[in-house]
Amino acid sequence: MTKTEIERLVNAFNPIEGRAIIVPVWRGKRGNPVLWAKRFFAEMLTVDGDVGARSLFTAYPEAVSEVEMEGDAVLMDIDTPQALARLAATSKIDA
Repeated sequence: MTKTEIERLVNAFNPIEGRAIIVPVWRGKRGNPVLWAKRFFAEMLTVDGDVGARSLFTAYPEAVSEVEMEGDAVLMDIDTPQALARLAATSKIDA
């Protein structure tokens, strides 16, 4: 993700105005990172499996705001050491 894209996500986040879950999207596909208001943290700790907190999107649709991104980097899911190692093997980052 670019600095500009991260700033767009942060600027969209406003729980007081109802934008408490900010989801980056690229061509209609939801990605990462998702910004969550603190009020969801306890419930997030109870979710299981690889689906993660996505179930909260359907539980709280009024709090979800999608932010269109310019590139597909938001579709990469790097949530394990193995995923980070695969990314490092195919790019110029240090894992």
